[in-house]
Amino acid sequence: MLTQANILEWVRSARAGEEAAWNILYKKHYPGAWAVALSICGNTPFAKDAVQDAFVIAYLKLHQLKDLSAFGSWLNKIVTHNCYRALSRENVKKKVDMLPVQPDTWWEDQVNSRFEQLSAQSRIYAAMVQLPESLRITLFLRYFSGYQSYEDIANILCVPIGTVRSRLNQAKLKMAEHWQQNREADESIFRESEEWNHFYYSAYYSIHDHDHYKNKFVEHLHKNIRITVANDQSSTGRNIFEGIIEADRKVGSRLEPIQVLTCGHLSVVEVRHFNSNEHPDHCPPGSISVLYRDKGKVDRMNLYMATK
Repeated sequence: MLTQANILEWVRSARAGEEAAWNILYKKHYPGAWAVALSICGNTPFAKDAVQDAFVIAYLKLHQLKDLSAFGSWLNKIVTHNCYRALSRENVKKKVDMLPVQPDTWWEDQVNSRFEQLSAQSRIYAAMVQLPESLRITLFLRYFSGYQSYEDIANILCVPIGTVRSRLNQAKLKMAEHWQQNREADESIFRESEEWNHFYYSAYYSIHDHDHYKNKFVEHLHKNIRITVANDQSSTGRNIFEGIIEADRKVGSRLEPIQVLTCGHLSVVEVRHFNSNEHPDHCPPGSISVLYRDKGKVDRMNLYMATK
């Protein structure tokens, strides 16, 4: 029988270097860790790798665990982090594979052929983060999101299609300029992007089911946040977003993040919506949010509801 006293004893022994105690911890906690990974990644190689890596990290950092009785929850947090990190990287890789085969500027060739290398990823993000906000988000949506058409981008950003085209042309020219000027990759920008991706994956995945994640995300919104929907109608106040979540909860609707992208103070979150049988039309099939942060809090949001 697995008791708290047993766990404390095994953790203490494992910290003291007893291999047998660590093997017991592994055997007892593997099923729970696997269940966490399955709920996030499904039955995929990512789930298996996330669990295995989590046990390695836990073994190496066991001496840092202050509350020995919290070993299980601590391990599951590591598993969760590994899962979202893997999903984030895979989604970026998939979007890179979808970049235009017939590039119209040299930098698209660079992205298509070298983005999988960390140095190239870091260098590209370092170049993108220098773009003006309007150019960066237009470029991000066009080449990395699931809403790549000029019409979708125009609807999301509430600008004419002609503006989208103009911004893309300017963005690609400036990307070439920044690429030449910054030959050394600044990995901190890419690492920070991954941290924000993990935060939003975790928040959106659990926002309808757990008050902790809902409250944490709502606190992340500026109290006077401006939320703009596709028809260019704006509302002010984080209570608006909180009200949307509460309305979803009442009718059994929920969402699931399918992709999160971040560069600098901009993040793009794409989600799939699920409705209850009693209220099948409460939410559209999916949506995309463009989040603009200022001093760590989201002060603006563009929210676009997909019709299919």
